[in-house]
Amino acid sequence: MTTMEVKDLTDLGFNKNEAKVYLSLVKFGKADAHQLIQDTKFHKNIVYDNLDKLMDKGLVSYVIEMKRRVFKLVSSNMIIEFFEEQERELKNRKKKARIIVKEIDETLKKVKYPQEATIYRGTNGIRSFYNESLEDDYVVFGAPQESLQIMGETFWQNFNTKRIAKKIKVKMIFNSNIRSYGDKIKNKFTEIRYFDKEFEPLTETHIQKDKVGIIVWTEEPILFLIQDKSVSDSYLKFFEDMWKTTTK
Repeated sequence: MTTMEVKDLTDLGFNKNEAKVYLSLVKFGKADAHQLIQDTKFHKNIVYDNLDKLMDKGLVSYVIEMKRRVFKLVSSNMIIEFFEEQERELKNRKKKARIIVKEIDETLKKVKYPQEATIYRGTNGIRSFYNESLEDDYVVFGAPQESLQIMGETFWQNFNTKRIAKKIKVKMIFNSNIRSYGDKIKNKFTEIRYFDKEFEPLTETHIQKDKVGIIVWTEEPILFLIQDKSVSDSYLKFFEDMWKTTTK
């Protein structure tokens, strides 16, 4: 008597009906479709359809006995072989994906964009923006307490670990109410200064190459991304002027 359950097989990638038919066959050792239909209480079309899927995966075969098909399990090692084949296919897909991504990136580098504005909404949008920023050095000003509360310190810790691993440098001007956090993350790739308490913007501005991202840290944060070299140059000059007046 098997102790396997449907969930054990669905965790391996079987769909629910495949798992039930497979477990029924495990219980009998070998069985015809009528036995499996009675045991699973599935319509015959569902049983036959899932037997076909299991045979396609190389996990089930059949023999002819008294002019009827009797289904049986192939060696249980076929489950491992099936997933090893899936892994090989996945590696090939990843390899192709890397080639395609490289071609797309090379094409995009040759395209000249006019001024462009993009909006990111919610925490997932902010995550996407920051993951996309892991390319070049950048500067930030106006990170408020809400940025830590909404995204969580774990997100920022993981992001900064990736950034530092890529040797991306950043200069940031934080609001003074997160000084304890800022002092904790300072390192040779992370320069931080602070606004005076009298001036603590509720927005965060991210300047990188020809892009300016302005994040409004409401309950559902929203980010406005402007891609324009003249705009980013103007914001960068503003940042450099502020940097001289802020405290370490």
